[in-house]
Amino acid sequence: MDTIRIRGARQHNLRNVDLDIPRGKLVVITGPSGCGKSSLAFHTLYAEGQRRYVESLSVYARQFLDQLEKPDVDAIEGLSPAIAIEQRSGGLNPRSTVSTATEIYDYLRVLWAAAGVPHDPETGERLQRMGSADIVTALAALEEGSKVVLLAPVPKEEFADAERLLGDLQRQGFVRVRVDGEVLEIEEAAKAWPDTVMGVEIVVDRFVVRAGVESRLADSVETALRLCGTEARASVQAPGADGWSDVSFQTSYRNPTTGFMVGELSAKHFSFNSHLGACSACEGLGTEMFCDPMLLLEDAKKPLLRSGLSGWWKEKSSREGQFKRETTALLAMFDLSDDTSFPELPAEARSLLLDGGSLVTGWKIGAEKKPQLKKYEGLCVEAMRKYHEARSEAVRRRLARVMAHRPCRVCEGRRLKKEWLAVKIEGAGGRWLGIQDFCALDVAAAAEWLSGFRPDPGKEEICQRLATDVQKRLSFLAEVGLEYLTLDRTSGTLSGGEAQRIRLATQLGSALSGVIYVLDEPSIGLHAADTARLIGALIRLRDLGNTVVVVEHDEEIIRAADWLVDMGPGAGILGGAVLAAGKPDAVSSPTGNWLREERRFAGQTAADLGLGQLVIRGAREHNLRGIDVAIPLGRLVCLSGPSGSGKSTLADDVLRRSLARHFHHAGEVPGAHDGIDGLEQIEKYVVADQSPIGRSPRSNPATFTGAFDLIRDLFAKLALSKQRGYAPGRFSFNAAGGRCDRCMGNGRLKIEMHFLPDAWVVCPACGGKRFNRETLEVTYKGKSISEILDLSVSEAAVFFRPIPKLFRVLEVLEELGLGYLRLGQPANTLSGGEAQRLKLAVELSKPASSHTLYLFDEPTTGLHFGDVERLLQAFFRLRDAGHTVLVVEHHLDVIAAADWVIELGPGGGVNGGTLVAEGPPAGLIDNDQSPTGKALRSR
Repeated sequence: MDTIRIRGARQHNLRNVDLDIPRGKLVVITGPSGCGKSSLAFHTLYAEGQRRYVESLSVYARQFLDQLEKPDVDAIEGLSPAIAIEQRSGGLNPRSTVSTATEIYDYLRVLWAAAGVPHDPETGERLQRMGSADIVTALAALEEGSKVVLLAPVPKEEFADAERLLGDLQRQGFVRVRVDGEVLEIEEAAKAWPDTVMGVEIVVDRFVVRAGVESRLADSVETALRLCGTEARASVQAPGADGWSDVSFQTSYRNPTTGFMVGELSAKHFSFNSHLGACSACEGLGTEMFCDPMLLLEDAKKPLLRSGLSGWWKEKSSREGQFKRETTALLAMFDLSDDTSFPELPAEARSLLLDGGSLVTGWKIGAEKKPQLKKYEGLCVEAMRKYHEARSEAVRRRLARVMAHRPCRVCEGRRLKKEWLAVKIEGAGGRWLGIQDFCALDVAAAAEWLSGFRPDPGKEEICQRLATDVQKRLSFLAEVGLEYLTLDRTSGTLSGGEAQRIRLATQLGSALSGVIYVLDEPSIGLHAADTARLIGALIRLRDLGNTVVVVEHDEEIIRAADWLVDMGPGAGILGGAVLAAGKPDAVSSPTGNWLREERRFAGQTAADLGLGQLVIRGAREHNLRGIDVAIPLGRLVCLSGPSGSGKSTLADDVLRRSLARHFHHAGEVPGAHDGIDGLEQIEKYVVADQSPIGRSPRSNPATFTGAFDLIRDLFAKLALSKQRGYAPGRFSFNAAGGRCDRCMGNGRLKIEMHFLPDAWVVCPACGGKRFNRETLEVTYKGKSISEILDLSVSEAAVFFRPIPKLFRVLEVLEELGLGYLRLGQPANTLSGGEAQRLKLAVELSKPASSHTLYLFDEPTTGLHFGDVERLLQAFFRLRDAGHTVLVVEHHLDVIAAADWVIELGPGGGVNGGTLVAEGPPAGLIDNDQSPTGKALRSR
């Protein structure tokens, strides 16, 4: 069958959709936010594929099938196995990295175990080892006529039970042992065994070096190594010599000068999840918690005596007084004035204050005051001790306010023990790299280095296969535009788009055929200059014989599709229909009109408010190259540039963390920079990112925006509520009393699937309404509290129009294109873009306030052309109210509508981190060095 036939799809807001999708094609589904794109692609097409897969499982797994929600669809024909590659962050596991997520690290561990050469971590010298053949050669090369006794050392723990040891050796056919340097027959040794034994060796063989002795030696050496494992010894008497000399042959890697030794290498030694390989100090995390001195004080800029302690100490008045006395003594000890602040302390005084030592204090003895030495613990030492000793979680949380994280000082953030970090392989340019040195490279540099790897003779087959598999995976990452990522980058720091493209690269590597791939906006986070490579990856996936279904709004990807499905016409109940389906250049629909008419958005000129600027000086975190960046205040400012150019590093690691520390004394350490000028011009800052507003069905748009508080107050004032004594808390599904006791107000129950993902099913007691029967009897205009939560934002705006405060919140949600959301829609079903617009709505619905800096990360995520225009109008409103809006964005229409553009680049990773251009959009168009300007010119 050449077509996937969907008939009668009614999932969510779909209106009995009938649709034919050509197999083996790149299919793009587009339309306004909330029109039903995800309902069709993920909750119908992919969900039915999953359901049919579950039916093929065991009876144990199938017993849960009736409880799983089936897609509301009459029939789907021509369905293949389906794989969803969704837009979600890389997770919060600190042990997950780019290399582990792509399985590259698994191959690297085996490669380093097979081909790695250990080095001394202190001297850097290459360690030597001898195989059995090398030992035979060395013994055979001794002077002819030399007498040799070949010995196998016995481990010390076996010395204690001499009778058992000697009996075992006798049963194995051995005749002699050497005890503390004296060769004895076993019977004689049993009688003369000393009370204290320093060393025991088994005499494996005795021979005289002559021509042809190698064959005998080979068997004897193998026996000695079998007995001891890593060492064989030889006691040698040269011809004519009176004494004997001992020679040790190590099969382990060893530095003969320092004695440093490494055993046989295995893949586990290179795993930071194994106790064999992980750094003992940080247990493989690569980071350690420490007490940050700047967080200990309420205000480090004030004199020490007036700054006060923060965190746990703040609530201990006795400790505050003790701090004053200790500080007074410290200042007197170093002859400092009472106005000295923490940054002004000399290094020795600062070390004493934080790390402890001997503090000189004055004690009254009679009428005299004599100096005394007092052992002083130090603030940081005390904080760390109390944190680890605390049994109360509340105390630990308070102490955590003065804690921060830094790279582990033992492994320097590289996760492994020093001996395994020093195992190296030679690659391109003759560079020797350890496994974590390799992972510190970006994808492009790693591929280049690995191209020069040449395995040792005898290891070519296995090592070359491993290297080839790693190279393939690196090429797939580069193919989807991720060549700038370092392999040791933790997954939690990846954007949703980056995490999705990593999964896409993994699927390219699997080379599956005949599969339906469903992707959710893979272009998120990609600069216009990088989109072409993503399109190439999607086409390659298609050319493997797969059907690639993409929910997407990017114009270039829509134009590259083989088949376009345009949905709408609106959102929520106004959507759910297929407006047109066909080739992109022939579709007659709103999207087709946008593509043909080349409609663009017009910016609005900002009034000159003369608010000055914010200047970030010397930003050098990650790949930023010590750049100075000026952000004009009172403007809509767009921060753009290719993926990996340093945008998020500048906006989040440097600016956002500096703002958090400046305004809230936060514990996160700002990225490396010299300083930020102009912070005094900002009264507060707001971050509206794409992080979820909640991870369970309890959180929803009504609770997040505060609308639910107003609704509960309204219900509590109704006549029946007053008669029964119901307070606003009665109408909360987070408190006992009014909520359903079976599902605890969730409306759904979690079914643990064990080896399958947990599933949520509708509560049989309340039918998903969250509240008990008595609570549902209270109604406003004929609707219960549960029915209110089932209203869409648009319906609720009409319903609550007579209530100005509540209507204002709902009106703003509508203006941002979120009218289709249900008030009670679980937060864990919202996309990152929807969550971000909810945060924006909360800010827009607030009354006018002082100058605020708003930070947005990819706010156009999930937005169709028309939705972007509404988002821009919201930005203009914030700007015109005197606020500053900083947007990290790649959407060309947003860039063109901005007042000011800051472009980083010119590439990603090591090729980024510089300020390529800054100024109004028109200025970038004329800049030949600007990739963004080039993209704007081609619009």
